[in-house]
Amino acid sequence: GLTIPASGTGGSWIVKLPSSRFEAVPENEYSMMELARMLGMDVPETQLLPIDQIANIPEGIGKFGNSAVAIKRFDRADGQAIHIEDFAQVFGVYPHDKYKKASMSNIAQVIGIEGQEEDIAEFIRRLVFNTLIGNADMHLKNWSLIYNDKRSASIAPAYDFVSTIPYITDKEAALKVSRSKKFADFTMDELSHLAAKARLPEKLVLDTASETVELFHEKWQSEKTNLALNSDVIEAIDKHLEDIPMAKKK
Repeated sequence: GLTIPASGTGGSWIVKLPSSRFEAVPENEYSMMELARMLGMDVPETQLLPIDQIANIPEGIGKFGNSAVAIKRFDRADGQAIHIEDFAQVFGVYPHDKYKKASMSNIAQVIGIEGQEEDIAEFIRRLVFNTLIGNADMHLKNWSLIYNDKRSASIAPAYDFVSTIPYITDKEAALKVSRSKKFADFTMDELSHLAAKARLPEKLVLDTASETVELFHEKWQSEKTNLALNSDVIEAIDKHLEDIPMAKKK
């Protein structure tokens, strides 16, 4: 869907309008971001708005859906820009190569070097979460570093969390985790391999992954029918979870 900048109560926002190709994408993104927030991830303020409440939108956009998702910009504070660097920029990769040239273990290694233990844990939470919801679009530009004090880097707040599997039945993630892109290969062993390759503390990686899976099941079961999701998305995620080794309940 089309993305437009907007200013409103409390600062600058990015507004994502309904997609002409896929049904209810704003509702999907809003729900996945709120679910991630419930799991303790760093998620910017997000609102689901009727499109008739948004000024200056293209004529006729309403035929594609009634809602837009608004995300508060985290690269602005008190009118000042905060430096953000996405991982295509970090690795010097052109945007058209955002699905190639690097893996999740490469991203993890940079976060391990630049950030603190909490940044590593946050990266693992998001990696596990996006695998569980079936987000096949977590490419290099969907991970960023933020420089809040202009010097030291930490993992930037979450963005672009969408369950893509209801629209495109993809069996692979956007990037290799460590050895494989396949959702079906997402195991504790694959995360151990990532930890070794990225020189991260293995216990931190595996404990965070286990906690995230457990909390995901708890929140998904209690909240999935309360979120702004249609039944197709819920069914697609439920079916997808059966194919993820790590998601299988013991």
